[in-house]
Amino acid sequence: MQNILITGANRGIGLALTKEYLAKGDSRVFASCRNPAGAAELNALAETNFEQLRVLQMDVTDEASINRAADALRASTDALDALINNAGISGDDHARIMGKLTATEVSHVISTNAVSALIVTQACRELLKKGDNPRVVMISSGLGSLSRADGSAYAYRMSKAAMNMAARVLAFDGAMAGITTVTVAPGWVRTDMGGAAASLSPKESASSMLALFSRLSGADNGKFYRYDGAEMDW
Repeated sequence: MQNILITGANRGIGLALTKEYLAKGDSRVFASCRNPAGAAELNALAETNFEQLRVLQMDVTDEASINRAADALRASTDALDALINNAGISGDDHARIMGKLTATEVSHVISTNAVSALIVTQACRELLKKGDNPRVVMISSGLGSLSRADGSAYAYRMSKAAMNMAARVLAFDGAMAGITTVTVAPGWVRTDMGGAAASLSPKESASSMLALFSRLSGADNGKFYRYDGAEMDW
């Protein structure tokens, strides 16, 4: 049975990925979120899938919280087979719109989306090294691709480009030898962040991504994929 850690699992894509892994039935999922007490749907899933799902408290912007979650993981398992860095934010207008930008809000989005994923990966590295075909997946965005030519959403785009670079560096860092690291764009998904007009349901995105995650190997190390497995431009 594979051991999977998903960050930001209380809603949206993270929750959908959790459901897909549970439905597949061959994985034990450690689903983390900042406030488990408020994660009603995730907790309900844990009650009915108590052998497959454990909810962990983790605020990805708090290193002490990350370390506590890593300690809880080590107390529950000897190895981690996949880490899915999904937690993220889009920011308000102070992170999005020229003329309203503030350094505080732009920095907050970049730190939450890119820096936090790197620190979570570092905290899980030793468990991943003991995993079966261990993988680190950064849930990025097509908006993080430098080939895109659009305006606005400054902080979000910058954060995802930084996340992409973190994945590339991790892929070729000797300290991560044996661990496959990729970045994946989930598509435009109908979540609180993506909005009601988005083209994909969370289930459609998560189901396609799960198929991609399941077939990842060392040959994929350092690549940038779309949710359906197509390679993307950096």
